[in-house]
Amino acid sequence: MISNFTNYAALLTTVRGETCWHSRLGQPSNQVLKSMGLPIRDKEYCDVCARGKMMLKPFNSHFDKAERALDCLHLDLVGPISPASVSGYRYFLTIVDQHTSFKFTRFLKHKSDALKEFIAVKNLIETTQGTKIKKIISDRGGEFFNSEFQRLACESGFVHVTSPPYTLQLNGFAERANRTILEKAHYLLLEAKLPNNYWAEAVNHATLLTNLIPTPSRENLSPAPLWTGTSPRIKNLRTFGCKVIFALPKQKRPWKLSPTGEMGILLGFDHESPAYCVLKLNDRKVFITRHVIFFEKEFPSLHKEPQSNEDNLDYSDNVLLVEEEEKYFDCEEGLLENKNVDNHHLAEEQRAEDQDNREEEVVSERQRIKIIGPRHPTLISSEIREENIIPYSRRPKALMTSSNLSNPVSYRQAVKSENCNQWLLAIKKKLHTMSKLNVWEAVPIPKLTKLVGTTWVFKTKQDEHKARLCAQGFSQVRGVDFSKTFAPTGQLNSLRTLISFAASKKLKFEQLDIKSAFLNAPLEENVFLSIPQGLDLDRQTLCLKLKKAIYGLRQAPRAWYNRLSDWLASTGFKAAVSDPCVFYRNNNCPIWIFVHVDDIAILREDLDKFKKEIGQEFKTKLLGQANLFLGIKIYQDVDSIRLSQEHYVESILDLYGMYNCRSVATPLIPNEHLLAATESKSEEFKKLELNYRSAIGSLSYISMATRPDISYAVSALSQFLERPGIIHWKAFLHILRYLRGTSSMCISYKQGVIGEAVAYCDADWGNCRVTRRSVSGHLILFNEGLVIWKTKKQPTVSLSSAEAEYKLLFNLPSKVLWFQQFCEEVKLTNSSQPMKIYEDNQGCIDTANSDCNANTRRMKHVEIQLHFIREVIKNSKILLVYTPTPTMLADFLTKSVCKPAIIRAMSGLNLMRLG
Repeated sequence: MISNFTNYAALLTTVRGETCWHSRLGQPSNQVLKSMGLPIRDKEYCDVCARGKMMLKPFNSHFDKAERALDCLHLDLVGPISPASVSGYRYFLTIVDQHTSFKFTRFLKHKSDALKEFIAVKNLIETTQGTKIKKIISDRGGEFFNSEFQRLACESGFVHVTSPPYTLQLNGFAERANRTILEKAHYLLLEAKLPNNYWAEAVNHATLLTNLIPTPSRENLSPAPLWTGTSPRIKNLRTFGCKVIFALPKQKRPWKLSPTGEMGILLGFDHESPAYCVLKLNDRKVFITRHVIFFEKEFPSLHKEPQSNEDNLDYSDNVLLVEEEEKYFDCEEGLLENKNVDNHHLAEEQRAEDQDNREEEVVSERQRIKIIGPRHPTLISSEIREENIIPYSRRPKALMTSSNLSNPVSYRQAVKSENCNQWLLAIKKKLHTMSKLNVWEAVPIPKLTKLVGTTWVFKTKQDEHKARLCAQGFSQVRGVDFSKTFAPTGQLNSLRTLISFAASKKLKFEQLDIKSAFLNAPLEENVFLSIPQGLDLDRQTLCLKLKKAIYGLRQAPRAWYNRLSDWLASTGFKAAVSDPCVFYRNNNCPIWIFVHVDDIAILREDLDKFKKEIGQEFKTKLLGQANLFLGIKIYQDVDSIRLSQEHYVESILDLYGMYNCRSVATPLIPNEHLLAATESKSEEFKKLELNYRSAIGSLSYISMATRPDISYAVSALSQFLERPGIIHWKAFLHILRYLRGTSSMCISYKQGVIGEAVAYCDADWGNCRVTRRSVSGHLILFNEGLVIWKTKKQPTVSLSSAEAEYKLLFNLPSKVLWFQQFCEEVKLTNSSQPMKIYEDNQGCIDTANSDCNANTRRMKHVEIQLHFIREVIKNSKILLVYTPTPTMLADFLTKSVCKPAIIRAMSGLNLMRLG
């Protein structure tokens, strides 16, 4: 064959080694070399070929056949899914029994919930099948491949097999189940014309259907009879998302001639009763009923259809995004996009422990699976353009998906749930506690007395089922069942001041929980309750006369505060007049207590004595070092105490679909001034059915508790609550973009740093373009940590910048005097020096410090304020100090500033990122 290439002289050279031709010709196979008449070595092994042509081995029959149910289960987690479901879920856990192909799905808000949900399913299926799980197969995702899951495997006696990295075919049962369920859910949403945030309801119903449909690999038997041993009953099955008319109970009808039925959308079956789940169209609440008429060829839409041709609409963004570990689906080209793994939702402590146990970090890739949604206008995307705002309600009220293990909302639901034994035990414990504390006595129902109703509230907390009996306070009558209701609550300014002091003195900052706090408080009024469910008494003749307060009573917080403050006073504590919820005692070892209803924080060097004292009076649970107090996460270490609400910020971003949005550098666009919407613009915005008031309210607590950097932005947008427009909604989303990039921002108090209290104040003259009123801002630092801040529009127009600054000075001394009184009352400082107030308007300082009224002709209308400020200065309470505008730390509280200005202010105030 070599003679065929005689025209190529280079091929006629002498070959001394058989492997040269293999290399020269680019590593062809031996068969090709033979066909060319070239020498080969049959046993030659080429390293280059081995590395360059390595193929994956086929996955044939890699599972041992399961002989019985629960011999082998396959697990997989799908998510995060965007948008979140209407109930806030972003993941679902799939569990497949290998022998029967029966599938379970459970919905999760965080990946870290996977273990809890699996344990619940495990207990349920082991009880129903009467046997134990033998083997579990999963991938190496952090939700399964961790110490807690391995501990469960050891305790329960099952074998946990994990697939190697990048070979998820070994978990093919779960992978195929996920694909089948997601495809079917996609079809259900498409036909039902439901928005994508109803994916959890669709996935739940799709799981039911896959369990009812015959499987060829199981001799055309469906998984349901193989699992239950009985034939499936499908006669009651109806089309998901179809139109229904359901009967309204008489109690729900506004008047006698009202229609007896109402239109809704079928969402599937109720898993706790033989009834259907129906979505009411008028308020989007779920109604459980058996009395339903079905119109299976009609599918009402939740959307308000736009006044345009459907063909002209852009549906390119209407997709359900499922970020998953690497999958090997037969997807069409272009549907998959690699994403990096994100274990953000796993507990940090668990990840750190598991990381140490691995020789190398297993990093799996994710893919972004697009499930094309029904052809309806999309939700507001992260691209803030007016055309992206589609006219229908963006956030329906949260629904209970029928397959989750969420808390029951009524006594009846609790006793009929799959966890009924745990809930009944929780009810029994609560009734026993109330009896032990002598909360009530059973008496005959007094004549002409209206009984106060009761209701049970259920909650699962750290895998513990809890029940609380509450009074229906709305049925109380003023002057009969209650009189005074006011009870003080601790101020955030006081809390931050105490934390700053604790850091400076390196004190312990701990918290405790008083069990059933309200049940310890005696009542002054006669209150009669109807017999609650679960208490075996004659409801026709008897009622409960309360001796102690219970949750839900209007006077309960006041009764509890009086009970606690009386006991603290008897043990030597004194409440501060400036904040009645802060108590101080100094008997050799000072101790400070902060009370917010039944949340209690303590500062002291040695807490053992006080713990013993309060434990003798109340049943308490010592929580140790404070880490979550009033919705604020507290991080304590040897260097600092830090306050953060990152978890709250993340939840808001998730709620408004901005979790993965592009971040910006400032809360508002610098130097942008918002104007009120015109009447026509306001009416256009109303058609979008966006709850602007609720949106701004969700940011209010953050701005007051830990994020002064958004105080001005929130205050500015709060002006338009009565008549918002699209431009204001865009500004709200801009704040969310800023929070996306700064979610981990926290207030830091350095340990062992002692410094004097100082204040900064500033005003932006004529800030409001409509009313021309100025905006004031002030803040107070204590031990170099930020403890107080405020942004407020001034009530009247100022005629000059000096006057605007002067009005600010009139309000600031009252806050300074409060701070000084508070610190003096609870012995945080013994300094008698005036507090320095830094001001950047020299004219304002000169006027305030002057004893002469000659230079105040232009300010006669503020003469009373002028005299007050001068009196405070004369009494050595404050000292005005000039600072240039570039060093004014309160500037960001009065206007929308640029990125360098806000970074400079955050640095000066010790606001920093966690980590």
